[in-house]
Amino acid sequence: MVLKNILLTGGSGTLGTEIKKIEKNILTPSSREMDITSFSSVEDYFKNTNLDLVIHAAAYTNVSLAEKEFEKTIDVNVNGTYNILKNCIERNIKLVYISTDYVFDGEKGNYTIEDPINPITKYAKSKAAAELMVRMYDNSHCIRTSFYGYEFPYDKALMDQFTTKDYIDIMAPKILNLCLSEKVGVSHCYSKKRSVYELAIERNKNVQKIKLKNLKNKIPHDTSLI
Repeated sequence: MVLKNILLTGGSGTLGTEIKKIEKNILTPSSREMDITSFSSVEDYFKNTNLDLVIHAAAYTNVSLAEKEFEKTIDVNVNGTYNILKNCIERNIKLVYISTDYVFDGEKGNYTIEDPINPITKYAKSKAAAELMVRMYDNSHCIRTSFYGYEFPYDKALMDQFTTKDYIDIMAPKILNLCLSEKVGVSHCYSKKRSVYELAIERNKNVQKIKLKNLKNKIPHDTSLI
């Protein structure tokens, strides 16, 4: 796909920062230039910018805090996505929405794009709500994926939680390729399946083992994608 003007929301986030290193021809307005939670701010930016593609990666992603700050989570993840979506629809701009493997409940793993979603956390529910909105627009592409930064961010990792997420330097090129493709609908972007502990020790040999039974919060057991 030959594109001239690509808008990326969330340009300062983990994914956005990595994508900007790969794709130079991209617009990444700050929140002061375009506040996604303000419809008028988004509308003004779209009116003054000729866009071929929008990659919507901006999100409130703190899973734990989202349980308490759910109004903020809704404002960013749901209302913010609606503001982007409505402006794309009005101008017939293709919208790529970066969704999450957490739209699944993690009970069985090896989820396909045909499997029904069943989010269990407030963060996951906000992302699922936004995804379902975007899927109503024919000129859209929802990419379910998951990633860490360059390092594993915790000192403990679950031996009995399974995932197909990977580190951002591995995942970002895959995600960007899907973003720039002509695909519409829903796609899964993933790496090889392993336990979170196995993934953790690839970049930090000092991570300690932990099991799901030691945690208070309900955590999905297996959100692996295929």
